[in-house]
Amino acid sequence: MEEERVSATHPGRTRRTAAVLAAALALGLFARGDAGATDPSAGTSGAAFMKIGIGSARALGLGRAYVALAEGTDAMNWNPAGLGTAQQREFSTSYLRYIQNIGQNYPTYAAYAHPLGRTVLGANFGYLSVDGFEKRDDAGRLGNGADVRASYGFGTFSMARSFWYEKLFLGASLKAIHEDNDGTTHSTMVGDFGAMLKPNSYVTFGYASQNFGAGSDSVANVTRGGAAVRLLELLTVSAELANTSDGPTRLALGGEFMLPEDMLQFGQIYLRIGYHGTDDMGTVMEEDRHTLYPLVSSPKISFGLGLFTARAFGYGIAFDYALMSYGALGTADILTLKMKF
Repeated sequence: MEEERVSATHPGRTRRTAAVLAAALALGLFARGDAGATDPSAGTSGAAFMKIGIGSARALGLGRAYVALAEGTDAMNWNPAGLGTAQQREFSTSYLRYIQNIGQNYPTYAAYAHPLGRTVLGANFGYLSVDGFEKRDDAGRLGNGADVRASYGFGTFSMARSFWYEKLFLGASLKAIHEDNDGTTHSTMVGDFGAMLKPNSYVTFGYASQNFGAGSDSVANVTRGGAAVRLLELLTVSAELANTSDGPTRLALGGEFMLPEDMLQFGQIYLRIGYHGTDDMGTVMEEDRHTLYPLVSSPKISFGLGLFTARAFGYGIAFDYALMSYGALGTADILTLKMKF
């Protein structure tokens, strides 16, 4: 009843509280409760924001089936071995519009890759923040201070190298992660390792072990394995199995169709669709539905678009967009800009 009285007095603020609470549940910040009913280890690790997948609209558009397709600056968050495929210097940045508008006021990601012969060095950082909501205890009582702020960030340094005439790529990353939950802070360092094998120009195998060196209470360890096949020059399909130390193994599938430059005269256009074996999150409420909602009516389905042109003032420019559903919590989308020079 106390919650109802607050709602009547401060309806706008309470709606904001509910929105942020729902978003936090999606992030996994409060997943230590009922999640265990389906998996004993679900939600038992920190740094849940790392699971959002910021940094690559292409990866999210493909349903996260990306361990065998990761390349250039995108690779540092998915498979550091893919960094070694960069042939030019690359800079990329992403803007994530997450559910309930979390983080919409800040650029969320930037990355740089620098080839040095067969070795490629890279660095990135990501940032996400939430503020302006209420603090309540377990009983729902309003705490001191209405402007609660939570922020999360990470920074990565990566190195990758090609072997066997660019058939084998190996990469490693060192990553610093920081969480600030309204003054309660936690920082940790973790490592990533990845490998990619390209026996020919049509098939690629990928493997990545992420966030090792940290206890399960710090960051969830992730192991990814998958393959990608290019069909008829225009279609690429990918599959991945990903296991986290605080959750079940999940299947991801992706498909990417390319309209070639000789057909369009100005660049290449990509159409993407993905499947990710996530949990059922309910149905997006009508008022929260994105214009493109019919494309991602299920939280298991994602949709993406891409454009690449090499004719932008002598630079290679890529724009990628992805739209994902989080069920009853709403939709999220991400835009990535990449420049090759």
